[in-house]
Parts: sequence; structure tokens; C-alpha cells
Amino acid sequence: MLRRVSRAAAAAVAAAALAALAGLAAAAEKGGPALPRDYRTWRHVRSIAVTDPDHAMYGFHDGYANEAAARGLRARARPVRFEDGATFVVSIFEIESRQGITGAGAKRRDVVQVKDHTATETGGWRFAAFDAAGTPIPVDAAACFSCHAAAPERDFVLTGWRE
Repeated sequence: MLRRVSRAAAAAVAAAALAALAGLAAAAEKGGPALPRDYRTWRHVRSIAVTDPDHAMYGFHDGYANEAAARGLRARARPVRFEDGATFVVSIFEIESRQGITGAGAKRRDVVQVKDHTATETGGWRFAAFDAAGTPIPVDAAACFSCHAAAPERDFVLTGWRE
């Protein structure tokens, strides 16, 4: 009997965990795009360090692009235009220096930028952020776009293709 209760309790806990994850995914979709599960298999397009600790995007950045975003980056036409669904994910880490080597430390967050022509107030892009555990963080899309607005010739994308 105890074994059945334990299995039932384990099943209930597992079901609750799955429901919570589904709820997080739904919440991410309501507030912005979801964090793609496989983004680290996408094309790595850039690493930079924002070294000013007072800057909103402080940290070591690794940027990834899905195939649609990579096509837009490689396009020769000017101005650049990305197709709907083009997605960038930037993982942001602490900046860590040890023995003269500077690199990525602990993860701070992931940010997502997805092309959606219906998002007219933000240049046709939707934005989202997630903490190190993948939990959605509220973002102000207008604040995100205020930086991206500086790159209208690149369809508001802050990176370019590097050979």
C-alpha cells in the first residue's frame, strides 16, 4: 500500500511540475516570445562584453541566430529586412577574469528577439527575457526597442554578419 501511495504521490508531483512548466511557457507567450529550447544548436553569430556594470546589458554576451535570422544577416540587399520568425537569442553571463583571462562566468539571463511584422510599435520585433533558470522576466518592449531603434538600416538588429 505504501508503495502505491509513493507512486501516486510521485505521479502527482510530476504532473504538477509539468503543469507548472506548461504555465511558464504560456506566460512567456503572453508576455513575449518563448525561449527556444534548442537555441544553442543555432549559428553562433557574436560574442561581446558590455563591461560597464551600470549598463542595462552588462555582461558577456553569446549571440545565436536561427536559420531565418542567419539568412537575414547574410543578405546583401540594403536595407536589411528579416522575415517573420527570424529569431535571435543572446545569453548574458557575468564577466569573469582569472589569471589575465576574461570570459563568461555565471549566467545572468537570456534575451530573445523575434521578427513579427505585427509588432508595429517595436519595429516589427517582439522581445523577451528569461532568468538563468529559464523563468520569464518581465520586459518593457519599448525600452528594448529604444536601443534597437539606432539600427533601422539593419531592420533594428544590433549585430551584423562576420565572415
